[in-house]
Amino acid sequence: MDVKNVKLPEFGEEERGEKIEQRTLGNIPVQATVELGQAELSLRDILDLSEGSIIELSRLAGEPLDLKVGGQLIAQGEVVAIDDSYGLRITNVVMK
Repeated sequence: MDVKNVKLPEFGEEERGEKIEQRTLGNIPVQATVELGQAELSLRDILDLSEGSIIELSRLAGEPLDLKVGGQLIAQGEVVAIDDSYGLRITNVVMK
């Protein structure tokens, strides 16, 4: 087998095409998740769960909830009731 290096042309700033604009990506749906808390359970603990079981979470009552997009924390907030549904009022946008 004869292997050869491939030479690619170098592109300068003037040779770039249009940039992807924010409005182009802004309509793409992503999964947003509100995380109430976490718990570490053994498989035995999970198998013992039944209706009425309580799982203690790592978060204290009254602490802000995390809003994650694609698994990445982007904001925190508090639970609100909107008619018959729950919502999240953003209280802090996380800048990383």
